[in-house]
Amino acid sequence: MRKIALITGPTSGIGRQTALGLARKGYDLILVARDEAKARELQMEIGDTAEIGFIQCDLSSMESVRRAVEKIKANYRRIDVLINNAGIIVQHRENTGEGIERTFATNHLGPFLLTTGLIDLLKAAGPARVVNLASGAHYMAFRYKTAKLANPPHYHDLLVYARSKLANILFSNELSERLALHGITSNAVHPGTVSSSFASDGNGATAWFMNAFKSFFRTPEQAAADIVQVATAPELADVTGRYFVNAKPARTSGKAKSRALARELWIFSETLTEVVMH
Repeated sequence: MRKIALITGPTSGIGRQTALGLARKGYDLILVARDEAKARELQMEIGDTAEIGFIQCDLSSMESVRRAVEKIKANYRRIDVLINNAGIIVQHRENTGEGIERTFATNHLGPFLLTTGLIDLLKAAGPARVVNLASGAHYMAFRYKTAKLANPPHYHDLLVYARSKLANILFSNELSERLALHGITSNAVHPGTVSSSFASDGNGATAWFMNAFKSFFRTPEQAAADIVQVATAPELADVTGRYFVNAKPARTSGKAKSRALARELWIFSETLTEVVMH
């Protein structure tokens, strides 16, 4: 029986290369994306080497994520690998229609709601894996206060992004604790600084840096290879609650190791998404 991998943000950059890599390894795919036309292009590129489904979803909208979860549960009986790849950095502050700062909503809250909503499908797969894309930027998560993540009093694109990436690791760690007895692993991956369109739009300092030094960055193919390795390597089948850099376990910041912060973030996220999972 072919395994099924779900990936968010699969239509460009790292996500696209990860989807291609998983298809080459014999996985059928569930593509969770906003742009159906781009997802169809990827489907055509992969061709008939894999069975591919598309689920439209805007991760910044909790209502959109809930609809996506229901569609996935209606069409699939299991998920062997779930990759929370999609992420953004927003130059100027934006709030979603639900009143949540958009970076936090897209990078953490949407993936939290998607993953917890699909726990039963992960359990149905038996041994399953969750891979959460994080970043070395989590070291710059200064003035991190859980209660202020959804509505920060001051906005700086890189700081808000860094806090969301710290949240990714905290969520990944807490998920690993909660799902360990079910044979489901949860690990975070830092793909490195990648030469793609990510964060390169706009005229702010972050965009300038991304464009000025792009030639020194990793390629999307290199980053995707690390993600596919963590998601599929037999020798990592029982490894959970770790943070990977270059496909090898690495150290995190002190905040990222905090069980108290991880639990606090989980409860805060449950409250915002109206999810309860024990």
